[in-house]
Amino acid sequence: MGKSYHAVEWAENTGNPLTIFTSRRELYGQYEKWCEEQRLDYLVLPAFQHECETIGEDYTIEARVNELYESGISGAEIHREAQRYFGRDLPCQLDGPCRYMEKQEFNPEEYDVLIGHYLQAHNRDYLEDRYVAIDEFPRDSYFFEPTHNEATRAVSNYLKSEDALPFENWKDLHRRHDNEEHEEVVSEWKEDLGFYSHRDTRVVLQQSPHFHAHAPLLTHAAIEFDLLDNEWEYATLGSGRVAVRSPEDEWTVLIPPPFYAAESVVALDGTPTVSKWRMALGENWIEHEEVLDSEEEKRAYLQEVLELEIKQTDAGAKPYQSGSHVNVDSDGALLESIHEEEGSRPAVITSKQAKERYESTGIQEHIEVAEHYGNLKGSNKFAETRLGVIIGSPHPPEGEAVIRWGAIDGRAVSREEDKDGNVKKGMNLSFGGFGNALFADVVEKEVLQAVMRFGRTPSDGEKGATVHVHTSRLPWWVEADERLEVSTWSKGMVEVVKAIRESEKWPDGEWKNGEIAAETSIGDRQVAELMKELEEEGYVTHRRGGRGNAYHWSNVCLSEFARYGRVV
Repeated sequence: MGKSYHAVEWAENTGNPLTIFTSRRELYGQYEKWCEEQRLDYLVLPAFQHECETIGEDYTIEARVNELYESGISGAEIHREAQRYFGRDLPCQLDGPCRYMEKQEFNPEEYDVLIGHYLQAHNRDYLEDRYVAIDEFPRDSYFFEPTHNEATRAVSNYLKSEDALPFENWKDLHRRHDNEEHEEVVSEWKEDLGFYSHRDTRVVLQQSPHFHAHAPLLTHAAIEFDLLDNEWEYATLGSGRVAVRSPEDEWTVLIPPPFYAAESVVALDGTPTVSKWRMALGENWIEHEEVLDSEEEKRAYLQEVLELEIKQTDAGAKPYQSGSHVNVDSDGALLESIHEEEGSRPAVITSKQAKERYESTGIQEHIEVAEHYGNLKGSNKFAETRLGVIIGSPHPPEGEAVIRWGAIDGRAVSREEDKDGNVKKGMNLSFGGFGNALFADVVEKEVLQAVMRFGRTPSDGEKGATVHVHTSRLPWWVEADERLEVSTWSKGMVEVVKAIRESEKWPDGEWKNGEIAAETSIGDRQVAELMKELEEEGYVTHRRGGRGNAYHWSNVCLSEFARYGRVV
């Protein structure tokens, strides 16, 4: 059992109330099962967009409901004040209370374990007097990302009714906020901002078309923005909150939940990047305890505890996120070889785009089941799978995954250049020390996490798995049990083999170079070289005789010719 199970076991052993936050509803069922096994009283926290009967039923009012919700008004507030917001009850309230509101009526103290999504950590009732476990890194769950127009309209709307600030609208604030004549009044306004005052609750503003509950926070950010060396802007807003803005005017505001209200918080992450956890949860109070203290212990854990046998190719980075670099022949050569050698088809983890490419080609016949990186978080899909392949590395947009997180920490992160002024790429790609740690978190650690998805659960007397890794993007301390080289056939080779296998003399005849060349797009001399290569691989043999002592080729096992290439 893994770290998630042990969190539930801890609750049973200690009798302490526990709240678990995780990534998606599909994972709740596993926690429910564990709670039942431990005889713990548990509750899955009600979620507005999942429980409310107005959502997803094609009601005309739904768009306005979602608009309000996106503006920062809570689901409960929308229901309680429906008459004020819409001049009528919501469809879900016509025959009595909404199911969502009914499920809100519970006492957290009556439950040993509460289970919910990362976002629900913003509700203090789920934190106070309880212990909290955050299962895996919450990524962008605590980001608020308005468009530039949404942000500036919200600020302008706020300034119209905020008498404490001497600015008429966004443009006026942007132009004059750092003037000395406004320094004192701006300073007083910032001092009056408490932790919750970033949420605007004034009714008159909530009914205006560009209202946003976070308008005070956006206004504060606009005042505080400082320019970093990479043209990003950065603002600290107190209580762990940070705002950044890209050179393209894309806003991100980090609003950590009030975790300080909990008795204690534990972050469950097998491959953590501690700096990102500190940013995401607010302030610098995380104590990092490594279960495995050294690279040797980590390697031993992979080999002896998880019983993983890792076979890694020399494929290079293979960034597959966009799908533009997918090498079908190389991937097919590896998969075909594994299928032939193991006698069974492997499960595959790759990018969503690569997975779609495979589904439209013959490669699919060598794959048992495939999944993409983005759908793995918390998944046990391959827990009993003994043969797996990781193909390509994830490479999310650098602006979001690396540069933005650097900006949130107040650092200017960007790609480095070599001595000739060229931007570094491939395995030489570098963002500097801190930036490289951020990049490794979304690339190398994701590949390692994918490897560890296989074979984690014993079944039928077996444990562990053999995992082929077709990318060089593994953490440096991981040592492969075997190194592989994947070679693909040339287009000419594929044509030659096809010409022989489709000829009338197949499979027991003989073929001369000229006969083969006549059925391909290449000449006699190149055919001769390719046939010699096939002979070296053991697919054909030859005799010489007749006019000019010509080569006469005959089949040995060309029916077993690997379509895509070979692995050595």
